[in-house]
Amino acid sequence: MKKLLALLIIITGTLGFAFAQEISDEEEYDDFDDIFLEAAEDIVVEESKPVVPASSSNTASSILGLTGHFDGNVGLSAVIVDKPDFGGYLDLSNTLYLNVKPSADFGLHGALATSLSNGFSLGVSYFYFDYMLLNRVFISAGKKGVSWGYTRLFGNCNIMSDTNGYLNAEIRYPWSTGTATLVASYNYALLSTSPSYADITYALSLEQTIGHTSVNLFAKKYGQREMNGEVHKHPVAGFEAKRTFFNGYDAYVQTFTSLANYKQLNKTEGYERVTATTGFYKLWDAFDPNLGINIEYQYIWVPGAVQTDGTVHNHEIFLQGGIKRIGKNKNMKGAVEWKHNFNSLTGYVTAGYIIDGLFPYASWKNGIQVDYSKGNKPKFTLGTSISISLDY
Repeated sequence: MKKLLALLIIITGTLGFAFAQEISDEEEYDDFDDIFLEAAEDIVVEESKPVVPASSSNTASSILGLTGHFDGNVGLSAVIVDKPDFGGYLDLSNTLYLNVKPSADFGLHGALATSLSNGFSLGVSYFYFDYMLLNRVFISAGKKGVSWGYTRLFGNCNIMSDTNGYLNAEIRYPWSTGTATLVASYNYALLSTSPSYADITYALSLEQTIGHTSVNLFAKKYGQREMNGEVHKHPVAGFEAKRTFFNGYDAYVQTFTSLANYKQLNKTEGYERVTATTGFYKLWDAFDPNLGINIEYQYIWVPGAVQTDGTVHNHEIFLQGGIKRIGKNKNMKGAVEWKHNFNSLTGYVTAGYIIDGLFPYASWKNGIQVDYSKGNKPKFTLGTSISISLDY
């Protein structure tokens, strides 16, 4: 089981940032993301795009859209610490997307996901509606994901991630240089136990362009009860900014804090956790092959908690680099990823290489990951697989 999981991480997870598959209409990535972005497990809902209103001559097929995406992976692996331990795996996943768009103002969206790996799973990834009120105010509600943040690599920078998949209602109001967004979230698990308005979680984002810099202020206040009996979470507030420098270098910074006591912000007791992240990314795509790099540094301060080195501070670096459009047929690409914790002296290095188009709808994926920690032997995980990807 561990060997199967390790290979799954290497081939379809960690290396996914370099080898993004074709995506559905619900997801939009730029060319840089095609190299770096890891395939997300949850669909992130972006702002709906305007479409031509349905007319009386439209058929049902112009209002109702049903599409799908299939991924299949079969491969072999080897985990090496003292001696090789060989294994293999079969992983299948399929998602059906439903989009109903009777007019430019209203849309209904759903996704049913099935997968077969170590077990079989079937579930609704998202199901929500969106509505454009007076061609100005965007309203959306249902089981959906919401993603905020300019950071790209560290997974703990999106304050909306812990309420993704909840019943989320979103109101977005734009103006010429910015956007205000309000999200209300409710945990489905609480519906069977005396629902209350006090259990609603609220999040607010105010984004504004100042000169050539995008600035975002955000905050989140949690409801009284959390899922699985968790204690009440403290409010979160943060700030981030992003700007493009020179010739396409995008730099960004984000800091947010969990407030233990807003009346004692001049003392350590007022803070539960402070996280600060900065980074930049750049894509060179004016020539072949295309090259890209993304680097982030993160600092975390946890008052009252002691890290492994005896301090309350934590420092990490995260790097991804990629190259694509290699070879005579421009069908090869590769990437490397490195994550290192300076406090515990632990981390990993991953490298991958893919050849597309060897067979119809199929790619050949190869990867290796080295996990290391101070005082321990490194762990090597190698994998190779044939991956089939199909949009229909």
